[in-house]
Amino acid sequence: MSSNFRHLDLKLLISAIIVGLFSGTIVVFYRFLLGLIEGILLEISDIVETEPLSLVIYIMIIIVVGLLLNYFIKKERLISGSGIPQIEAELGKMIDSDPLKVLIYKFFGGILSSLGGLSLGREGPSIQLGAMGAKLLGKRFKLLDDELLLMSGSAAGLSGAFSAPLSGVMFCLEELHHSFSTKVLITVMAASVSADFIASYVFGFTPTFSFVLKDNISLIYYPLIILLGILIGMLGVFYNNGTLFFQKLLAKVSTESRIYIPLVLSIILLRVMPEVLGGGHHLLEFIDPSTSLSLLIVLLTVKFFFSFISFGSGAPGGIFFPLLVEGSLFGAIFALIMIKAGLLDEAFFFHFVILAMAAFFTAIVRAPITGIILIFEMTGSLANLLPLLLCSISSYIVAEYFKCPPIYESLLEKYEPEELRSLKDVELLEMTVEYQSLVSDKKVAEINWPKEARIIKIERYGKSFIADGHTIIHSGDRLSFHITARDQFKVKNELLALLQSK
Repeated sequence: MSSNFRHLDLKLLISAIIVGLFSGTIVVFYRFLLGLIEGILLEISDIVETEPLSLVIYIMIIIVVGLLLNYFIKKERLISGSGIPQIEAELGKMIDSDPLKVLIYKFFGGILSSLGGLSLGREGPSIQLGAMGAKLLGKRFKLLDDELLLMSGSAAGLSGAFSAPLSGVMFCLEELHHSFSTKVLITVMAASVSADFIASYVFGFTPTFSFVLKDNISLIYYPLIILLGILIGMLGVFYNNGTLFFQKLLAKVSTESRIYIPLVLSIILLRVMPEVLGGGHHLLEFIDPSTSLSLLIVLLTVKFFFSFISFGSGAPGGIFFPLLVEGSLFGAIFALIMIKAGLLDEAFFFHFVILAMAAFFTAIVRAPITGIILIFEMTGSLANLLPLLLCSISSYIVAEYFKCPPIYESLLEKYEPEELRSLKDVELLEMTVEYQSLVSDKKVAEINWPKEARIIKIERYGKSFIADGHTIIHSGDRLSFHITARDQFKVKNELLALLQSK
């Protein structure tokens, strides 16, 4: 028997499985309902074509949807948007949500957003639902500590949303935990696989994206792969800035009116372009070498800006799935242009579609390993792993070159505690941990920090992440503090004494 197995906490493993089954069931039911609604929306679009009166009925439904969404968001503001920044804020001890309240309002809020046809994904809400389900279960039965509960529930959420257990594990390690830990790995893996068991039982084993890849990409096309990665990287910068811009723009509109902007657009699009409504799964049917290039460009453009407006309204829903669809559309456009120019064989059309999806995810979220694994699980093919890496790295480098922060890091900023925002005497201070300082190689919780200073993030090797009590401080780390004392000079000196070399 190995040493790792002897030291494995069996209770921890069983608890993670229970969390995975419980959270997975919630998320799979949510996914099932969203699938039904997407199908209903397409049926409504067909009915509206022949029966104008049905449009009046749908408009009345949209009005009710807007009223309910406004009510839900007013009752619980943490259901607004994706849900992933909220979980990161909770892991960073920046907020402490009521799991039952968030779970109920997010679940039905996401359903209403889908019924309204908004261009929002299921993944962010699924991750938040999974985490809140885990937190609720943990509060009742004391299964795991808060951090492990949230991460195992998040992994179960992503796994259940896409039938992608490996992606659920990697997302937690790469995006939420920002480091590798055997204890965390075992826990989130058990929860993720348990949730996937539920998802596979309900939805079967068919991949989310059914692209057929026949051959490996020839080496002669590698320059095109790098070019695609560069273009996708720039598109990712545009996407992140566009998302934040529309958030700020729509924030100027009153809260009650804001939600109706994308809802009114969805009524118009129901008549002229119903394919862009919802997450965008039906848009994948247009991705084919025989599709008109101009049609693909129009679909991508409309989907882009409808997604910006839908997310900027604050409606419950994520950006994850729509961005994958948008990446696939751009990949199709790029491939068609190269085919028409005689630079690419048509047999590799779908290869470039998949490459663009992974690269676009990487440029926006800045989690390349998660993106590659997610595309593998959603397509059922690990062909052309090297091209996937090459394209994703190219897009990553471009996004970093333009100093564009990852989207969830940017969205996280608004979840700082209200008491910190309201204090006038607040200063953001950045300090570096020196070699052999008093805090080097110690956990955050073990250090006697000045009570007026609060760590909000750590930058290590160029990557920023939220610190919690279990985070170990290393020499060279760049720490960011909120200082809330009026005598900030005194607090700075106390921090210097901790961070400077002994």
